Amino acid sequence: MRKHKFKRRAPQNEEMSLQITSMADIFTILLVFLLKSYATGAVNVSPSAGTLLPEAQAGETSVEALKVEVSQGAVLVEGQPVASLKEFRFEKGDLQANGSSASLGKALEKERQRQLLIAKANSDVKVDPKIIVVSDQRAPYSTIKSVLASAALHGYTDFKLAVVKGE
Repeated sequence: MRKHKFKRRAPQNEEMSLQITSMADIFTILLVFLLKSYATGAVNVSPSAGTLLPEAQAGETSVEALKVEVSQGAVLVEGQPVASLKEFRFEKGDLQANGSSASLGKALEKERQRQLLIAKANSDVKVDPKIIVVSDQRAPYSTIKSVLASAALHGYTDFKLAVVKGE
């Protein structure tokens, strides 16, 4: 059997002091990081006249993104009408076999190409997959589904639905 010799440390008589300067630096960095990442939840959305937004409880903060509005008579991308609707429904000739809208798809492709050109010219700008759907509460699910299908086909996969904050 082997005998191990361990060196005994001399007991420390000095009191251990807390390095408060280092901790203050860490807390300052954390505070700055949290303040920089904090975002308010309000986004400036101005729906067309006569559009009633649905009510809901806000769960996440909102972000700025491409706005697609569904009103009674048209679908608008960034305020410009791109597809006509009749009582919130796409015309039969506009809908494709996959459920997407041809005219909305063209407008979304144009926006995507614009984003790609900007990102190519400026390395700080990234191509954004976010989209905000501003829809009248009377719009049927089939219309919203067609809007989301059109958006997904053109790279807009991260969507948010604009609502009015409920009581």
